[in-house]
Amino acid sequence: MGLFDHLTFEDGLDIEFPDIGTNPLEVTWQTKSITRDYPMMENYKITAAGRLFKEEAEYEHVPEEERPHYDEAIGGFESPMREMAGSMRKIHLGWADMEYHGIFEFHRTIDGDYVSLEAKFTDGQLAEITRNE
Repeated sequence: MGLFDHLTFEDGLDIEFPDIGTNPLEVTWQTKSITRDYPMMENYKITAAGRLFKEEAEYEHVPEEERPHYDEAIGGFESPMREMAGSMRKIHLGWADMEYHGIFEFHRTIDGDYVSLEAKFTDGQLAEITRNE
């Protein structure tokens, strides 16, 4: 298992998908192979124009009083785990074109069946999507 990244598709993408029993543009996929680094729960999207974009973001600490398990009566948290919950906030900064060239795998379970697909990019442009068997 471990960490993975998220991949979505924008509506209007004009590329043929293998038949997977659902609209592939309406689901969020998982991938571990977009970058050579370890996946870190990053968000990626393939735009309607067939480009791969990565979400640009930064993180900030959330004051203790704003966290979900802060207990005003005791002026803190019941446990270290509750203190950690909600301690970081993601700030969306925009999307950056990866100018991706290569192939990566993405997958998810659909109606109990594991579906694995590959996206092939040539010079930053999505060329095809195929099914892994």
